Amino acid sequence: MKKYNQDRSPFVQVPGGEVICAQARAAIARRCRHGLFLVALLLAPLTGLHAVENAGVPSLDEMAGDWLPMEAVANPPDVHNFNQMLIVGRDLTSFYCNPGGLFTHTKDPAIQWNTGYPLVKIAFGGTEFPAVETRWYAYRALRRNPDCNGIAVETDTRMINEQRGALCRITATNTTAKVLKTTVTLHVPGVLQADGVGVVNRTQRANFVSVARPALKPDSVTTDTNGVCWNWVIELPPGGKVTLGYVAGDEKASLAAQTEARVADWSAHFDAMMDDCKSVWEQRWADTFTPGNKHFSGNLPVLKTANAALARNYYMGALTMLILERTQFPVSPRSFITSGDRGDGIQYYWDASMQATAWALLEPAGMKATLRRWLVQNARSGAHTSVSQTHSYDTNHYDMITGYAFNACTIFKAADEYLRVTGDRAFLDEKLEDGKTVLARMDDFATDWETLPKGPHGLVNYGKNGNLLECAPAYINCVPSLNAQDVWMMRRAAQWHAIHGETARAKELEAKAAAFLPAVLSLYKSGMGVWNAYHMDGTLVELRHCVDFIYIANALDNDLTPAQKSEMNAFVKRELFMRDWMRAMSRQDASADHSTRPDHSPTGAYDGWVPLTVGAMWRLDDPKAAFDFYRRTAIVTKEGPFAQAREFYGPNKREFDASVRVALRGGCMKECISGAAFADVVINTFFGFSPSADGSTLVCDPQTPRPFEGTLTGVRYGGKLRQLIATSHGVQVSKNP
Repeated sequence: MKKYNQDRSPFVQVPGGEVICAQARAAIARRCRHGLFLVALLLAPLTGLHAVENAGVPSLDEMAGDWLPMEAVANPPDVHNFNQMLIVGRDLTSFYCNPGGLFTHTKDPAIQWNTGYPLVKIAFGGTEFPAVETRWYAYRALRRNPDCNGIAVETDTRMINEQRGALCRITATNTTAKVLKTTVTLHVPGVLQADGVGVVNRTQRANFVSVARPALKPDSVTTDTNGVCWNWVIELPPGGKVTLGYVAGDEKASLAAQTEARVADWSAHFDAMMDDCKSVWEQRWADTFTPGNKHFSGNLPVLKTANAALARNYYMGALTMLILERTQFPVSPRSFITSGDRGDGIQYYWDASMQATAWALLEPAGMKATLRRWLVQNARSGAHTSVSQTHSYDTNHYDMITGYAFNACTIFKAADEYLRVTGDRAFLDEKLEDGKTVLARMDDFATDWETLPKGPHGLVNYGKNGNLLECAPAYINCVPSLNAQDVWMMRRAAQWHAIHGETARAKELEAKAAAFLPAVLSLYKSGMGVWNAYHMDGTLVELRHCVDFIYIANALDNDLTPAQKSEMNAFVKRELFMRDWMRAMSRQDASADHSTRPDHSPTGAYDGWVPLTVGAMWRLDDPKAAFDFYRRTAIVTKEGPFAQAREFYGPNKREFDASVRVALRGGCMKECISGAAFADVVINTFFGFSPSADGSTLVCDPQTPRPFEGTLTGVRYGGKLRQLIATSHGVQVSKNP
């Protein structure tokens, strides 16, 4: 169990020594005993794993969540295998796995997931028992019940790497002082195979077949109208234990024979497959932080710091990103989807843009390939693209926003971040699928506002609730956040034109931005730290939401007065920050009682809002408060990685010290790529790694005293690795050690 500091942040020891390597050697040795892997696989993982050991990156086991009461968990633990995901049930052995799309789009927690595989349930002496506690790991999900009629049961559910298959190991221990004899039964919906053991199900999903087999042959097999029962009669002395398990796989019905053979092989080598699930994940984790690794086209920096909460959030942000890596799609074999629950290959521009710095460092080749798809998309329609599609885009002209209003600025931001972080300025001249250059399309996005409908004072109408925050009724029409982003995009596009030698266009865009800026600044509510929006009927409406704080601070930080910055920061600290998390919307917002979805309302916050708010507060000259709040939020990782949203719950859910958990209601997903922003903000804000467009500076505010000490090693720019050293005197850049 992790320890917690006085500020409620989990204490995570930065490891060294032999922990990971010892685990890897043991796992490989077990696999070799089964005759599954040869010397090539014995040697390759150790190199990467040893590199991470020496760097001091925490092991995956150290990154695990805590044991939590299942009744307090709204969104149970899940497992990913770089192709799909599963979510465990509230019993001890079942799980939800539906390759191609787990989320049902009902937003009803009772039926939010497609069942996919048949739900396998376990009974002891004819009685089923629930999971009392659960624990998340990157490579497995644990469940346990300490008293199943005197037997303590713990189950371990894993997914086979890049395969349509899952494993569940069951360990039953006699906790009494007497010999216990009972029958353990696994009930599997389906039809018995010809061998009298395996179970095939052709009715769970239309046109799909699933196959399940036990890891240990049952003492008896029985059938009923609902399926097949595998039965084992066990007799355990005091403290004695038995280990059982099962394997399940699925595929299209036409591939039934191959699926049966694959599942049979997995069950025959059950222990080795369980070990492999972990060692594959360990190798991927090692590759993430190893320059010149054989998987990614880049690497993430290694953070070394004595500040445990800072380390915990940084590495959990990186791990959230890794969880959502997918290797089966044609746009790039190393893609990052928005959430595993959604349909295959879905990327929401808005969410993905929040990990842009980490993305450009870890996987620049994949990011570039993805940006080539993003930059030809219609900013006014849709909300996402799919990395399963390598061609096509919407060529229709829309007189208004029909999709997400943040498309233009988030696609632009991702492209801008790639260009600055990688220094790949040749990308500006590359031709896209529509025949335009990257720079031309960035110009299009930066000036898209010019032909959108206008409201009072020429401000841009960005649409209705469904185009913006979806659950904030008053957040519509001429909102300040996006009008501010128009100013920022024109200024940034001007920089790229100037670097490209197009000074006339650069000056034109700068002039447009300067002319538009006063209308945006006029929306500020003096003395309150909040902003107004104009509705199209001319009504001026006060908004008290973090999205304006974030996107205005990032766009106009140099245009705001010291008083405005102080007032904006005070608003966030006064009305949004809680002890361990934040509200997305103030309870004083006029829409507060009409907004209940966890991601954008007063009941919680979208996980990405937290690091973005922290980064914005830092830019508005309050780094200490920003950093202190960032550290406090580390306690939420006791539940695992960063999600779509966390909510306040329990009898004190409106109080400062409210309990926090990953939300399920409102259609919230188990993980979201925006959680990688917890790593992004460390790199580009706390350490200030934000290269200028011309590459003349790497750190944006090197003289700002840091409220922590630490180093980032392996920071790549221009083909060279650098180290950033943060102290109370600022940030220094040196050669990588």
